[in-house]
Amino acid sequence: MALWGISTNSENAANNYAIPKFQLETDRNTSPWNTFADVRGWIQRRYKTTVNSGISTRYFDEVLVPVTGINTTNTGGTTGIGTAGPVAVFFEDPNQASSISVGGGATTGIATNTTGYVHVVFNELVFAGAGSTVLIRTFDANDANESTAIVGTAVSNTGTQYAWAGPAADHGSPNVYTNFNGQITNRVEFAFTSPSSVLAANVNFLSTTINSTVSAGSTVIYVASLTGVTAGISSITVGTAITTRTVVAVGDTFVTIGSASTVPSVIGITTAVTFSTRTNATKLKIDVSRGFVGVITDGSNGVGVISSFTSQFGDVILRNVAGAGTTSGVGLGTTTLTVR
Repeated sequence: MALWGISTNSENAANNYAIPKFQLETDRNTSPWNTFADVRGWIQRRYKTTVNSGISTRYFDEVLVPVTGINTTNTGGTTGIGTAGPVAVFFEDPNQASSISVGGGATTGIATNTTGYVHVVFNELVFAGAGSTVLIRTFDANDANESTAIVGTAVSNTGTQYAWAGPAADHGSPNVYTNFNGQITNRVEFAFTSPSSVLAANVNFLSTTINSTVSAGSTVIYVASLTGVTAGISSITVGTAITTRTVVAVGDTFVTIGSASTVPSVIGITTAVTFSTRTNATKLKIDVSRGFVGVITDGSNGVGVISSFTSQFGDVILRNVAGAGTTSGVGLGTTTLTVR
């Protein structure tokens, strides 16, 4: 069963946890995060809309491998998963693109005062009660100056939901749920509202040095590199003498600062110089240490699922879009969402 998510070795990020090992994260329709275990075996849910989560009502299920007891502990000699647990958590790509690329949500970000979503993916079918929460931390563009946290809340699917769980499933058909206040899925969607305003920070983009002595009272500063420096946008810091002064003009080998920002003392050659850009943006990061809080139960036995985002497999389960975040691979979503 190793290729199908149950191995005799540890389940971890390197082998995709307790989910099928052969699936890749490069397309939302074949993503391992749409694959889960229920009474039928390993199921791949194929969504018919851009909403790939428990609030979608249009999808069909494909039975990849029929395995009795895979969603339990042990049944008929099958080594089962046991209690359902989270295998991935990420911000939904705001673009909801079909295929994932560097142009995913991490690049475009999200606007202020806008609804966004966090997806928590489980390796089994779960019943997620509306009102369950995740916590989102907020930082400036330098990943510093943490501000007020945001709560993401599991919403309710208002349509009829179906699940291969309970008495009907034992007789070859799904149970029908018309009044369940929550989501019956392996991929639970938590909604949040982005901040109404963003944080400001000076983001460094170039480190260089002074290459010609600067006299006291001067507004012209000679530097070894000007890569990316733009008048009216970039700021300069020189040692302890000048701190984040606006660049008003850029020459071939020098920059000019305003007359109100003259150099207070002689600055020698090789003194460190840093250029920065004033950036108005807030970075949102899922609080992995908190996990989720609320009532989410295992579809096979009704007991509470594992709520920690780290305890089951012993490592962080954040996933990301190519070119964003810090974990390896290509993912449906991103580890960091920027509010602009």
